[in-house]
Amino acid sequence: MVDTVSDNWIFAPRIYVENVRGHDPAYEVTTEAILRNLLSVCRPAELTCRYSDERDMEALQRADILVAGRLDTALIASKAKSLKLIQCTSAGVEKYAPFDWLRASTALTNASGVHADKVGEFGLMATLMLHERVPAIATKQRHHTWTRQLRGLAAGRRVLIYGVGALGGAVAERLHATGFRITGIRRSGGSVAVVERMTTPDHFHEELSKTDILILACPLTPETRGLMGNREFAALPPGAGVLNIARGGVIDHAALASSLESGHLSGAILDVFEKEPLPTDSRLWDVPNLMVFPHVSADAPDGYVDRCLAILADNLERAKAGQPLRNEVDRQLGY
Repeated sequence: MVDTVSDNWIFAPRIYVENVRGHDPAYEVTTEAILRNLLSVCRPAELTCRYSDERDMEALQRADILVAGRLDTALIASKAKSLKLIQCTSAGVEKYAPFDWLRASTALTNASGVHADKVGEFGLMATLMLHERVPAIATKQRHHTWTRQLRGLAAGRRVLIYGVGALGGAVAERLHATGFRITGIRRSGGSVAVVERMTTPDHFHEELSKTDILILACPLTPETRGLMGNREFAALPPGAGVLNIARGGVIDHAALASSLESGHLSGAILDVFEKEPLPTDSRLWDVPNLMVFPHVSADAPDGYVDRCLAILADNLERAKAGQPLRNEVDRQLGY
């Protein structure tokens, strides 16, 4: 929670916006967008919008609030010493850990939740594809092979979602409505209305053997890096499917490839990779029964900036009231 001893910055903040030149225009934070979303809660004393290759260093040094999709942590640590709040317009912030560059007086908030509706739709689509063995059908198509394999209804199939936060929860809602039986894993183990059963990460391995489709939707942390390796893929029942909408680093891709090539897994859908774009010489392009999506599961460009700035507007109201901020990154947990 930010320090509100001097609350001038809440009512009349100096705001610095940094965009990346050449990025999709749908994600550019403009002066108009800032004013449209924030004038109901504050009157900016100063508003500067720049690209990262043409910074106004004096304005950045004066700024109370930074809005950016990519954070230059070294620059922030050395120059932006007046910041009270950083609104990152991305949900994932693991690449900025450890957070020793972040002053104790500066809060970092992310865009968690703004992707939920799109991820819910994508997760439903991909889970149904895995149930219908679409990755295997696509592989057979490339080889001009006609093989009919009838599948029953999706209702009653067992799905395990590792990470039932904003994204995993949105997927769970869509799957629940379709009749899937859902088990969820998250650190707290707290109940979720649409999830039949919740448990904690220490029970992950025993849940794998009961799973038809595994969905990874967790943050990338030291605890989740390499979460799925040879042992874990082998623990899944023969014919299981895997969907990764978390981060590329949660999966050992060599182990996944082996499980698909051996036929143990019926299919996998990956939307995230450690190196993006996926290199043209990556083995993953040609692994049978694997579908590669170019990191599109979460991005719905229409209204994206407004949804991000709604979080900032909400947090200014919360700061006025001395309440905890929404989406504040826990420096110890890393998300």
